Amino acid sequence: MRVLLVTNGLGFGGAERIVEALAVDLHAAGDQVQSVATTRGGPIGDRLLARGIPVEILNLRSRLDVTLPLRLRRIADHFRPDVVHSHLAVSDLAVALAFPGRGPRLISTVHNSGVELDPVKRALWHLALRRFAQVLPVGPQVAAALPSGLPITIVEPSLVDPGAPRLDRAEARRRLGLPLDGPVVLAIGRLVEVKGFDVLAAARRQLPSQVTVAVIGEGPLRPALMQAGLTLLGSHPDAESLLPAADVVVSSSRSEGLPQVILAALALGLPVVATAVGGTVALIRSEENGLLVKSENPTALAAALHRVLFDPILAAKLGQAAQTELSHSPRTRAKMVAKVRAIYEGRA
Repeated sequence: MRVLLVTNGLGFGGAERIVEALAVDLHAAGDQVQSVATTRGGPIGDRLLARGIPVEILNLRSRLDVTLPLRLRRIADHFRPDVVHSHLAVSDLAVALAFPGRGPRLISTVHNSGVELDPVKRALWHLALRRFAQVLPVGPQVAAALPSGLPITIVEPSLVDPGAPRLDRAEARRRLGLPLDGPVVLAIGRLVEVKGFDVLAAARRQLPSQVTVAVIGEGPLRPALMQAGLTLLGSHPDAESLLPAADVVVSSSRSEGLPQVILAALALGLPVVATAVGGTVALIRSEENGLLVKSENPTALAAALHRVLFDPILAAKLGQAAQTELSHSPRTRAKMVAKVRAIYEGRA
């Protein structure tokens, strides 16, 4: 099978890492795979190239770049895909315009509800989704935000690999340059408004001074967050492998699809404190396998973090429950890839 994977960029975002997993695993299984980034390249593109997977960067020139779908179509005409699998709104629009008539099977994974889009862009995106043979929201919360009548199949993405080696706490902290002793709260995500790191910074001011609140990730809000009391660690490849550095993993997001950081933390048996938004509520049952708080509430976030940091019995209970549950869960990388491939072949 020939699969063209299309996404916006190739940095270390959640959607981009899902694209990487699909590309790598499909390629390893013998499929012909090519990746296209509609807006920008990045380190994931370099990693795909190193594995022999072709990558094209289209570099969206402006919001009104009418050449984008034409350039995408030229790549497809050369590659001759059986399936075009798009991720994120810009790429969905480009794919819908590039294939106005009969052609390859068009599939879109919808990673979020489009909360970052203005109303006009959201309306255009929803219109574009009607061109796809199947639309794969990452969970029921995302599906509920889409227009009715779409050919929807929910596919929960996952990067969890139960057989992957795990770093211990000390080695993970050394790699991040964090203190080997003392409580550490760790978050991973783009430094953008939707991730709520301003709320996390306000919560940090309500925690004892010996607590380190660290964030792995890059983005436009770095200058604003540099003086906010957070320890900014920058971008790291395979950031989730460094989660064992944490005593608590935190998500302060204002909106989420199905957060891979939380899924990875649960699989590792790490206690999680998160805002009750989007697909997070499908992963966390508060007081059972983690703690949920309302978004935009730094006081509640700080109180929940304090509880877990300074109550080792609670932390152990939450982590053990999470790890036990994930060990019997279908939320693994291998099962995700198998389901997506079945959809490509029309078997699901």
